[in-house]
Amino acid sequence: MKKGLHFLIILQLTLLCVSKGYTQLPNAELLTIKPAVAKAGTDEQVTISGTNLDDVNTLRFSDTRIKVSPEMLPTDEYYPTPRPKPNSFKITIPADVAPGTYEVRTLGYFGLSTARPFLILPKDAIEVREEGDHSEQHIAMPLAIETGVLGNLDNRKIDWYKIPGKKGERLLIQMWAERLDSKADGMLAIYDANGHELERNREHFGRDPLVDFTPQSDGDYYIAVSDILYRGDANHFYRLIASRAPHIDFVFPPAGQPGTKTRFTIYGRNLPGASLGNSISIGGKTLDTLEVDIQIPQKSDAPRTFNSDFPRRALLPGFEHRIGKSNATLIGYASAPVVMENPKIEKQKVTIPCEIAGHFDQAGDADTFRFTAKKDSTYWLETISDQMTSMADPFIMVEKITKDDKGKEVLSKVVEIDDPVSFFSVDNRDATNLDTLDAGISFKADQDGDYQITLINQLAGGSLAHRYRLAIRSAQHDFQVITTTERVLADGRNGYPAAPLVRRGGSLAYRVLVPRQDGFDGDISITATGLPKGVTVQPLILSGKSDRGFLVVKADANAVAWAGPIKIIGTATINGKAITHESRNASLVWGSVFSDARRVRSRFDLETVLSVTDKETSPATVAPAENKVWTVELNQKLEIPIKVKDFGTRKGNITVQVEGFPGMNRGNPKITVAEGKTDGKVTIDFKPNGNFKVEPGRYQFIILGVGNAKYKHNPEAAAKAEIESKRLAELVKKLTADAGKQKTLLTQQQKNLDQAKKNAAAASDDAARANLNKKTSEAQVKLDANKKESVAADARVKKAEQLKVSAEKTAKSLSDKAKEKSTEFASPSFPISVEVKPVPKPPEKKK
Repeated sequence: MKKGLHFLIILQLTLLCVSKGYTQLPNAELLTIKPAVAKAGTDEQVTISGTNLDDVNTLRFSDTRIKVSPEMLPTDEYYPTPRPKPNSFKITIPADVAPGTYEVRTLGYFGLSTARPFLILPKDAIEVREEGDHSEQHIAMPLAIETGVLGNLDNRKIDWYKIPGKKGERLLIQMWAERLDSKADGMLAIYDANGHELERNREHFGRDPLVDFTPQSDGDYYIAVSDILYRGDANHFYRLIASRAPHIDFVFPPAGQPGTKTRFTIYGRNLPGASLGNSISIGGKTLDTLEVDIQIPQKSDAPRTFNSDFPRRALLPGFEHRIGKSNATLIGYASAPVVMENPKIEKQKVTIPCEIAGHFDQAGDADTFRFTAKKDSTYWLETISDQMTSMADPFIMVEKITKDDKGKEVLSKVVEIDDPVSFFSVDNRDATNLDTLDAGISFKADQDGDYQITLINQLAGGSLAHRYRLAIRSAQHDFQVITTTERVLADGRNGYPAAPLVRRGGSLAYRVLVPRQDGFDGDISITATGLPKGVTVQPLILSGKSDRGFLVVKADANAVAWAGPIKIIGTATINGKAITHESRNASLVWGSVFSDARRVRSRFDLETVLSVTDKETSPATVAPAENKVWTVELNQKLEIPIKVKDFGTRKGNITVQVEGFPGMNRGNPKITVAEGKTDGKVTIDFKPNGNFKVEPGRYQFIILGVGNAKYKHNPEAAAKAEIESKRLAELVKKLTADAGKQKTLLTQQQKNLDQAKKNAAAASDDAARANLNKKTSEAQVKLDANKKESVAADARVKKAEQLKVSAEKTAKSLSDKAKEKSTEFASPSFPISVEVKPVPKPPEKKK
């Protein structure tokens, strides 16, 4: 499990709902969009799947230039009016949309869904789709170099592809799966024509594999594509390509000072104009090296491009650099002048402030640096390695250097740190991974003199690719903001994504976690902008050492339906200047009942969104009886009267609990308000203990009402389905009647034919017989035509009956779904402010 960095301020916004699987009020979840890849300048037909995707009428892309229209089915005698094909859409991508990964959501009855990535390729890209059975090497599907193929893994099977290879030509073969939100945990292997394995890889781009393959002779070679556990279904899709394009592995130094022009060494494969002079290798593959001078922009936040990696890695500030059509690599912004590690010096002396760029050269490598500190000065140490995807787990130890009576050097440990505090909440009611292995710490020098920092890699392995950044500096107060959206866990084991949806009269709470950079203890105001009319927010103020809370948005009773992007903003005053940062929204990629026991994936979305529904009303709301700043002395109790407002659907008791009080880890105060009752009192004991670490100061928290509602799921859809079922039933009646009339007509025409034949046979002369034979032929033609029409009429009845049965099943399913059920809900209040005062000092005794 990744561990959290000590220095960044993070706003973790988690949708506050009670969760036991999906027994709570529904949110829309998009599971797949297929294909998840298209070319710029083209139209593409896509299909979607998911849960609670009721009445989806369109898709929303993060680039709104991408247009969407539903695929319409043609009219016929069964469906005389146009109707959309379920879950099928046509997307139109303008030619000027830049290649890259975008984000798509559905829009329907429950507003915007969770997001999925959608890859846009250059308009000249060549793409195909897998065809036929190619589950064995001898029936491998041919694939040209520089051609991408979209495929889907079947359970317990392998997909095989045949590519042409030229002696000495370096091919980079990669699989896109995790980067497209596929469930496939991919593996690639390369074989020769005799079935001998030549190369294999499991992880390179996160969980997506890359094989670096150079054929030793001309001929055909075979790619085996599989999941590491050979799993497969509709959710295990992928894209595969074998290419000669350049690829960047990493850059050194990994960061530079903003606004400067800096020389970097780029390490990669198939780099144009590169050399193999440094003989660096990864996994036995020699890397190209290329020296380039790059102008570093003025510092900004991390790039807001799609990144499938852990949120903390995607949050690292920097800018992206490419060589031609290569992948993008991140170059970071150094917080101080960059100093290069000198591996030849055992204890390297550095001047602070500085940021050391170094490598862990071997397993268990320990690098030591010395600097001169001033008494009573506080220094902050920050490592960045895991966040750069280096295979490293840094450990920091700071020692003071003195001399004994004989002048011999003595080292005294000052401070050390392995992993910072995890960003997973103490109550385990979140599964989004905001952690990192990178360590950070501060210390205060107690004397003028030299100090020593030892940086140790606790993971196996070492090379120039095992890079790190070590910053030694005075405090640089700053912050960053993350929002997360997931269903709150009921028992610490479930983890499910959730799209933010607020119902009329209801509210939506976001869990907030705020670590502060370099000891920053100023107030931080968290709010939301871009909210629609009828939806309000009260800012969350995180004061002093407060590092957590809740931001709440509330819809009034007459709020209209709305869906779109919003912005969550954090603002603080630092050194007399207002500093503002917009949030990044993190989410779970797939839900899991056992999120703590599986490789549950978290990543950033490209947008923070909100939906408002006017189809449903919140079952109940809770709020303090008075809107004021409450006061209490340390070690005393505070009673807060609360009010419950019901909207007619609450069923049974409602539990009202304190949530988000800083320092309150377990045992949150709670009360129960019976059905039909509206008043209660929540009592908070402000006596510090192991589960409630409180001290004087101003705090904000919320109260959360949790109960059950009498809920009907989309009754409008059930009513429409019933109307459609009845329409088809009437159509069956009409077509059955028509078919009956046709049979009656057919019977009469058969009689007419039989009579005509008798008349012709009984004719007295040739002329009369000829005339009657003509009439007989005409009667035969009419009969044959009506036989065909009768068969067609029966077929129409049969098809209509099949459509009727299908419509009845749909109507019953939707009717059952719309039946009133007891469903859990959660209702948070706006933030409540409390001032905790210190215990009064006893009066001084008179002398």
